[in-house]
Formats: sequence, C-alpha cells, structure tokens
Amino acid sequence: MPKISVIVPVYKVEKYLNRCVESILAQSFADFELFLVDDGSPDNCPKMCDEWAQKDNRIKVIHKANGGLSDARNAALDKATGDYISFVDSDDYITEDAFETLYYSIVKNDADISVGNMMSVNENGEISDFYCPTSTETILENDDLFKTMYQPCAQNRLYKANIFKTLRFPVGRFYEDVFTWHKVLSQTNKIVLTGKTDYYYLVRTDSIMHSKYDIRFTDIVDAIRERYIWLEAIGQKDMANEARMFIYPRVAVAFANLDSKIPENKKRLKEIKKIYNECYPILMKQKGIPLTQKIRLTLLRFFPELHSIVFGKKMPIALG
Repeated sequence: MPKISVIVPVYKVEKYLNRCVESILAQSFADFELFLVDDGSPDNCPKMCDEWAQKDNRIKVIHKANGGLSDARNAALDKATGDYISFVDSDDYITEDAFETLYYSIVKNDADISVGNMMSVNENGEISDFYCPTSTETILENDDLFKTMYQPCAQNRLYKANIFKTLRFPVGRFYEDVFTWHKVLSQTNKIVLTGKTDYYYLVRTDSIMHSKYDIRFTDIVDAIRERYIWLEAIGQKDMANEARMFIYPRVAVAFANLDSKIPENKKRLKEIKKIYNECYPILMKQKGIPLTQKIRLTLLRFFPELHSIVFGKKMPIALG
C-alpha cells in the first residue's frame, strides 16, 4: 500500500500536463500512487494519461464522463489506498521535495494536515507569493486552525486519508474548496505549516475564475453561508459574523453583473438576496463599520439595482 495517494484531475490541459506529471514523478519521496483522472477531456489529454501510465506503474488512469473538478477528485478518492491524500491541479507543478517535506512534517508532528507555501506563476513565467503564511514550521491547534479558512484551497497540502473516508467535494458547484474546508476542519485537531515553498499555481487568463462573470459564480454565497452556519454552531460567533461580511460584496457583484431579465438569473438573484437579507441586520450591528459602509449595506438591502448603478460592476470592499 502506498503512503500517499496523489490525485490530479485532468481536463483540457495538454499544454501543461507533462510538466505537472514530470514534477510529481521526480519526487524525492517515491512511495505514492498517482491518479490521473481524465474528466472527459476533449483534447489529447486522455491519450497522454494512458501514455504516462505505461511509463510508470505508480500511475493509475481513470477515464470518466465530464463532471467537473469535484467529480474528478471524488472518483479518485473512491479508489485511493494511501495513508495520506494530496491534490495537485493538472496545470500546476510542485518542487522535487514537496511530498518529502509534507510527509515528514505531518508524521513528526502527528498532525492531521501539513501545508506548504504556494507561489503563483503566470504564463510568462513570472513568480509571486500566493499563499505563504509562514517561513518556519508552525503548529496550528484549537482556535488557530481557523486561520486557514482565509485560503481554503485543497492543493499544496497532505491530509490523513481518514479525513476523506466519507467526505467528498460538492459536484457541480464552483468554489468547491470553500464548500469543503470547514468540513475538513471539523475532523482536524492539528495542522502543521511547513514554511517551505512546494507548490506553483498557474494563473491562466483562460481559467474558469478569470472568465466572464456568470451565474455559477454565485455559488460562493451558498458556500459562505454554510461556513457561517457551521461556525455559529460550534460557538465561533465572531468568526461567523466575519464570514457574513463577505456575503455583501458577493451579492452586490451578482446584482451588478447578472441580467435579471433572464428567468434563471432572476430566480438565482432572489435566492442569494434572501441570504443577504438574513445577514443584513447582523451586519448593521457590527462594531466599527462606518456610516458610509452602512449606507452601502442598506442600498443593497432595499435598492439593489440602485446600488449597482452607484457602485458599478466591480467587487466592492467587503466591509470597513
């Protein structure tokens, strides 16, 4: 049985797939199985996955109908046999010692999750900090675990496999990591931040999150709502209210960018407006919110179309 199950969803990434797989196979820690999940990719990726499997017996290929990132990850989770789980996106790449660092850090500290630093790299090769919470090994326990909620991405981490014994990513939803991270934390007692850079996240101009705004982006409102309900249920009222603050900009940008004359959009705007209306009285009572911000909150509550006209289509400041 391998120590680590590595899961790589693959869809329309033939330009980047080889670099990703090569970086995984070059690991100094070699005791892993690698799942390449062909998510119904319409390009040359299915063939490339099969060719890689012929070169290395640690590689297992899953071919499936297109179901999205969550569905691809879930398909591999159903088959993973490792003691630990790691996710790598197929257009990203990792350093040669990524698994070694994450594995020995999680074992040494008897942690549930180990987290490395992540850099972003654009298509010109320019690198910058993306998520670098520390430069030295740091243990997070108790309330400190909630610090990780500000960057809930599934990648650049090593998880004890039992966290995903029953937990799966939400199929068909954007912001799948936001939907999932608080559920991961509910099964976590200790996280270790390695302080070492091990993951390079490719920022693509043609990626989903850089595409034109559409109705799917409103999934973030449901994800945040699930988060603040969970936080409140475990007694983290202040953090729950902090999460509620992010409902405002997300609903505001939806009203500014979605054409309400389209029935599907109209229905969805009504749904997320209901969530915002539930948050509104709580937000208005928060300390330290200036009068100008309260005016913005009130405009969105009672006159969302006017709010869009006044403040435009860009994402407004959350609060403050």
